[in-house]
Amino acid sequence: MRISSSLFFQTGLNSINKQQSDLVRIFQQIGSGQRMVNPSDDPLAAAQTINLAQAQAMNARYGENREVAKRSLGESENILNSVTQQLVDVKTRLVEASNGTLSDADRNTLATVMESALDTLLGFANAKDGSGQYLFSGSKGTTQPFDASYNYQGDSHPRNIQVEQTRQINSSDSGLDVFVRANPGSTSYTTHVGANNTGTAIISGPDGSSTVDGAFTSYTITFGPVDPATSQVTYSIQGVGYVGDPANAPAMPVTGSLAPSDKTQRISLPGGVSVQIEGTPADGDTVDVNAVSDNPNDMNLFTTLASVVTALRSPSDQNPVEKAALRNVMNTAIQRVSENYDNVLTVRSSVGTRLNEIDALSANGALRTINYKQELSRLEDLDYYQASTQLELRKSALEAAALAFQKIQSTNLFSLNSK
Repeated sequence: MRISSSLFFQTGLNSINKQQSDLVRIFQQIGSGQRMVNPSDDPLAAAQTINLAQAQAMNARYGENREVAKRSLGESENILNSVTQQLVDVKTRLVEASNGTLSDADRNTLATVMESALDTLLGFANAKDGSGQYLFSGSKGTTQPFDASYNYQGDSHPRNIQVEQTRQINSSDSGLDVFVRANPGSTSYTTHVGANNTGTAIISGPDGSSTVDGAFTSYTITFGPVDPATSQVTYSIQGVGYVGDPANAPAMPVTGSLAPSDKTQRISLPGGVSVQIEGTPADGDTVDVNAVSDNPNDMNLFTTLASVVTALRSPSDQNPVEKAALRNVMNTAIQRVSENYDNVLTVRSSVGTRLNEIDALSANGALRTINYKQELSRLEDLDYYQASTQLELRKSALEAAALAFQKIQSTNLFSLNSK
């Protein structure tokens, strides 16, 4: 076979270029610390690293979101903790205010204390987080939740944060859920005396469950007239919202009478509900007994406390009717604040549950980050021992190629003839 001189030179040049190219590639690998200088070095690994890098970035983003949600929930939890402590004090003051031995001056002082508690609780409700967003305004982070008239200005939409690929967590609770709503699942009743009552009847908190078959969600007790034969005060009961088969609902109204000599007796309502009555109602006086579940969004804490402040500042020392009205306001407030207190505890429990879930997701995210780093390292990182060996090998190969070319280019017609 005949080989031309140009083929000799071209073959030698190609061999040197090949060795130089391989050497440069090893230089680049060592310089960058990366096994893949170009995607063409390992297309499958390159594609996998892109996917892993994207997953790693998303995992880091979710981690940041979890920190934001955790910070917001932590601030809410601190506020709710302060709210519960304040409500415990309010309940104590309400019981104290129900004491019939206080004078008008004492109650006026107590009204100042209650007004301060009201302002404190309103401040908690309008608290902001570290980023200047209102904590309890729903999705309206820049809207103050409650105005000076205690009306809610926010909304009930959740402030969801994406904390995992398939999980969103509400990072706040609306003011409606915290300060206006009854405790979910509550089966209790509250009492409300008529605004135009003229008797001295004082109604205590009712007993009974609004879920018992045969109960009603709302009762109205109307007193009078006095039976002339027995001097007993008659009453009639109307019920609305029968719990159970309507065919079994008792005929209304249910009537009864109060013994004139018994100052503390109970009135039994259909369905096992009862209220204790102290004093003597006047003809035409009314009492409403309502299940909190019948209208759960009618438990505004601030309007309740505002009514307490107003009642405490109303003189009643010399007026038995005003005293009875004051006691009834206090009794109603105690029932409602107890519902608010239980509800705040429920919200706090929900906040704690979400914080625990975030901690669990963060722990899982940290493990996932380690896995992503290990897999990316396996695909991308250079083995320096192997690269150093390859470097020496390529240097030797380049030197051999250069030496071979030197030998070949010196083999020409003139040099052969000279031997």
